[in-house]
Amino acid sequence: MSLAIGRIMLKNILLAGLALVTTHACANVVINTTRVIYQESNKDVVVQLINNGNDPSLVQAWIDDGDINSTPETANVPFLLSPPVVKVSANSGQQLRIKKIGPKLAGDRESVFYLNVLDIPPVPENLQGKNTLQLAVKSRIKLFYRPKDLHINPDSVANHVELYSRGNSVTVKNNAPYHFTLANIDRANQKNLLTDSIMIPPFSSATAQTRQPLKTNDRLSLKYVDDLGAYKEKIITSH
Repeated sequence: MSLAIGRIMLKNILLAGLALVTTHACANVVINTTRVIYQESNKDVVVQLINNGNDPSLVQAWIDDGDINSTPETANVPFLLSPPVVKVSANSGQQLRIKKIGPKLAGDRESVFYLNVLDIPPVPENLQGKNTLQLAVKSRIKLFYRPKDLHINPDSVANHVELYSRGNSVTVKNNAPYHFTLANIDRANQKNLLTDSIMIPPFSSATAQTRQPLKTNDRLSLKYVDDLGAYKEKIITSH
């Protein structure tokens, strides 16, 4: 199916849904990973979709550079995604292939993009012929493009992080060429002090709020996310 045909189909489905009144939503198609790492040395990368439902689903996929409201028409990124529109059979899978094209990205740090997967389920048999609004469900995960000449091991990114506490706020300085996702902070018997998780870009700082005041020289446990999407722990002393 061509991208143009897929876009027309998607628009027709959504426009038709606006005229209907009863709401029914079901997300069956899932992405089998929480993040994608695209090494510069790779020719391409493959992402697996799985339809766990008993009905086929129409899927539209695209990549954006951080705009959560992006669409296939507005997204402008140096990647080719194939197929952009595909029908995934019930209890089956489908591969999406991502290939780097276009201009060269920064070579001294990784770049982040986002893979969007829109699942448009069919109208259930018991609702056929009835007034129904089908809701498409979008999944969105991070896509990290990683240059080949980064000399720091990505597994050691937490060793290159500094933390500065000021009352109910904390500033995290990331001195590594990788993104650092801080999920939470623990202190002694106080758990989950961070109000929201934050992702700090390479060679950058970001500030977040805490539920309790932090002090200089506090011994803290940082809960962060690794390349596999698993939570890791790093003990650090705040400045």
